[in-house]
Amino acid sequence: MTHMSVSLPAVGRSLKGWLVRHRFALALSQRRALLVAGDLLVINLSVLVSSYLWAWRGEIPFDRAFLGTQLQWFAGLSLLWLVMAWAGDLYVAAVSSRRSETARRLGGIGAGQAALYLVAFFLAPREALPRLFFLYHLLISIPAILLWRWGYVTLITRSVFRQRLVIVGAGWAGRTIADALQRYASRDYHLVGFVDDDPGKAHDNGCPVPVVGTSACLQELVRRRQIDSVVVAIRGTMRADLFQRLLDCQAAGVPVIRMTALYEAITGRVPVQHVRDDWMLPADIEGGQQGWVYRLFSLVVDWVFGLGCLSLTAVLWPFIILAIQLDSPGPVLYKQTRSGLGGRIFWVYKFRSMAASAEEDGVARWAAANDRRVTRVGRFLRCTHLDELPQVLNVLRGDMRLIGPRPERPEFMETLQQQIPFYRARLAVKPGLTGWAQVRFGYGNTVEDTLIKLQYDLYYIRHRSIALDLLILLKTVGVVLTFRGM
Repeated sequence: MTHMSVSLPAVGRSLKGWLVRHRFALALSQRRALLVAGDLLVINLSVLVSSYLWAWRGEIPFDRAFLGTQLQWFAGLSLLWLVMAWAGDLYVAAVSSRRSETARRLGGIGAGQAALYLVAFFLAPREALPRLFFLYHLLISIPAILLWRWGYVTLITRSVFRQRLVIVGAGWAGRTIADALQRYASRDYHLVGFVDDDPGKAHDNGCPVPVVGTSACLQELVRRRQIDSVVVAIRGTMRADLFQRLLDCQAAGVPVIRMTALYEAITGRVPVQHVRDDWMLPADIEGGQQGWVYRLFSLVVDWVFGLGCLSLTAVLWPFIILAIQLDSPGPVLYKQTRSGLGGRIFWVYKFRSMAASAEEDGVARWAAANDRRVTRVGRFLRCTHLDELPQVLNVLRGDMRLIGPRPERPEFMETLQQQIPFYRARLAVKPGLTGWAQVRFGYGNTVEDTLIKLQYDLYYIRHRSIALDLLILLKTVGVVLTFRGM
């Protein structure tokens, strides 16, 4: 016993030293895969335990034959979890690596599952669904997922699992990605420092991250500091010797990542101030056209949504019209010119939510968060997004899509494209009723807010797909149900 008690600390030190020498740095995709695998394991174990409790209460033998009749719940509840977790950003680094944010999102998912449970309880026939089973699953799965996720955060934020990075270039682009790493992914990445040949930046680069060396010692630095990835944050032409050293790092098995690519991965935005002038041009020989499957999907979704929305909300229109007329004098519908695909001007229609004299001088003004021009009924319409119902007609006419960047007023377009680089790039796709910027950032009424929303819009334009559109639709439902403005 004495021998073991003496040797345990030594074993612990040896194990710690071995972990330091043999690191298990995980990339974002690997972390996401680990989270998905862990979540599915916990969900299926919760289904198993819930099935056992349900069988025990009903005095049903819990055997292989019984489990064979419950297989649909293993698949169905796993799929339901993935959809809700995906929509709730539980696989986003800024959420998954923080306990408080994880708990908050899990609370929302639990509330959503409880709402689905109540709907099933009251609407489904008594014999159709195992109601107690769903209750057991809800009470078991959410706490179990919370415990697993907290354990994940405790483990994965240790230095042995964090990716160690150096940034080549301590200028404006380097500081931008360093700030993004510290703000959104500090528990996933360990930023060792900058590599830069400018002696002045070694002492004062306007950033708390130090300059740890020059490009001449890049390979030695990567080896000595156990660097997992090299981030290139250089604007303009790169010197031939530096380019060769980066190639040497890549040949040695150390990935070399563009600053813009990493920024997109951790923020879901495009850093428009730091991309090249030709970044919007397609890189493939097909010219960057979306596939016919995606185009057909978009067309079907637009028409199904448009016709379905008109049918389901037709009963509300008379009440909305009456409320607007009783609340303030003026027309019921309000129309504005907007810039569409390629800059084509079209009229967009809304239920009027402001006083009729809001812009009687003809000068276009930003709408503020607590705009005094908004009427009482208009405030409710904006909160519930009912003021945008007439825009369904724009979707059916083809002026807009269900999903895309919000259409901007031409008066603002002229000013914004002079102040913000690539602002006109939003016109590369049709505008939409909802979009990536609306569900990720929400309301904005300043040039700074517009820049952030543009970064989200350009990310959508570069990465639009059926999966991303479905994610936006799920998030939009959550925004509408919680009465959050977009």
